[in-house]
Amino acid sequence: MELTSRQKAFLGKMLDLYHEMGEALHYSVLAKSLGVSRSTAYDMLRLLEGKGMVSSEYATPKDVPGPGRSNILFFPTTKARELFSRLAGDAAEQKEWEEVKAHILASLRRGKASDYDDLLRELLNRMPRARSPLAYCAELLTVLLIGVRRVKHKFGQRNPIAKLVETPVTKLNMSILAGAALGLALADRLTRRLLGSFDEYARRYEESLDKLSTENLGALHELTREVADTLATVS
Repeated sequence: MELTSRQKAFLGKMLDLYHEMGEALHYSVLAKSLGVSRSTAYDMLRLLEGKGMVSSEYATPKDVPGPGRSNILFFPTTKARELFSRLAGDAAEQKEWEEVKAHILASLRRGKASDYDDLLRELLNRMPRARSPLAYCAELLTVLLIGVRRVKHKFGQRNPIAKLVETPVTKLNMSILAGAALGLALADRLTRRLLGSFDEYARRYEESLDKLSTENLGALHELTREVADTLATVS
């Protein structure tokens, strides 16, 4: 089930407290930590329990002798821990993407008077360490477009690459774009030498492309257009 941002905040704080304390916790502990009423914390935990994110148990306070009155304690489920592990991974990939995008565009804009030899080598060295499929696709497409530029193919209206960049955003079209750019880029001696056996690059690109969500596919296409537009201004 989908969680609202408020529910995620409650669950995230509960996970932190659970890991800190090493045991199930009373709703009053969560209420104090979040600065909300005890009833609000209790109701939220019951709601999260209904969504499979939290479980509860009854336990007698350890410091009370005799039978005593049982307290209800809550602890996160495996489902909750998996959710936050995935969210943490998504956040790391998003950070990597923002860094990759900013670096590519800044490097291209700084090097308008050059053939981008240093950037070409740098990207090829970085690519094996790319954590996310989106970052890998972006770096490889940039390498190929630089290679196209090095063989003096102008990014004008009649250029096949420019046409492909303007096609609708689909995985098939992004695959065709990469293939066309590779074919042109291999005419450049430096690009061909640096790429070496390009089969592995093509295989990983296709695998990475297949993993992209619709949103990430759109982000890749947008960056590809920006790279092409920047290279089109190179004299």
